[in-house]
Amino acid sequence: MKEATVHFFVIGAARAGTTTLYSYLSQHPDIFLPNVKECNYFSSVQSLDKEVYKEPKYDKKYHMKIIASQKVYNNLFLPATATQLKGDVSPSYLWDRDTAKRIFEHNSEAKIILSLRNPIDRAYSHYLMHYNTGYETEKTFEEALNAPKKPIWGGGNMYLEMSSYYNQVKPYFDNFPSENIKVLIYEDWTKNKEKAFHDIYSFLGIQSFSKYAADEVYNKTQAIKNKKALDILRQEKVKRSIQKLIPEAWAEKVKQQFFYKEAEKTSLSEETITRLKRYFKDDVKKTENLIQQPLTQKWNFKND
Repeated sequence: MKEATVHFFVIGAARAGTTTLYSYLSQHPDIFLPNVKECNYFSSVQSLDKEVYKEPKYDKKYHMKIIASQKVYNNLFLPATATQLKGDVSPSYLWDRDTAKRIFEHNSEAKIILSLRNPIDRAYSHYLMHYNTGYETEKTFEEALNAPKKPIWGGGNMYLEMSSYYNQVKPYFDNFPSENIKVLIYEDWTKNKEKAFHDIYSFLGIQSFSKYAADEVYNKTQAIKNKKALDILRQEKVKRSIQKLIPEAWAEKVKQQFFYKEAEKTSLSEETITRLKRYFKDDVKKTENLIQQPLTQKWNFKND
């Protein structure tokens, strides 16, 4: 079976706005994105969540799947029209260093889009997400950084490693011409989404579009309430029993009402920030030279 040709890839970084990019891009009439936000077809990654390995249903939306079957991946794009650009939004494509070559072999003319966020903020946001979804048990970010490493994509704790961008981004510049790569800076584009998406559509070679809810917030960080009860419900046997008894859409509404609340704004200590600035300083500078954007200035690394 011949693979469906995918025209562009949003490759990450995780916790740098890829869900927002997916949500906005999918509304453009000249773009087709599958019902699986993160397909992970071209990356070789693993997850602690067994659900992501199950084949997606045609009429249902998913945040993440790990798809290994070419047939399953092709079927995701069957609803696309002949004139639509087909896209794939999977942050693991940045994390897996071999993905750039696989994508190039799939389509050497593919357009690559990535969003980079201040590495400290990205790492902390990643920790908060994992803590609130139950993957992370360490109660503070600092404790999580000192914990034994779980080098896995779905549920791992490689917070600093995933924020070290240079070795993740370089394979794309090694495989693709620079004119096929668009690097977005999260702190910039999220402040002016209208301009950002106009630039993205120009990069993709399609007309601009603005008929979407520009102020909607996607994939925001939530805090947990009743965590002990939620952890019990997350156990595999309990989860399977609930899925048999309660429709998923209704169960999700109940979960949101009883177990989640809007997260309070938290901040890292100055000591932690200073330590992490030292940790990331060289990588930020190397990434800056690679992508030719003033990251040390944008992320305030210039005086450290």
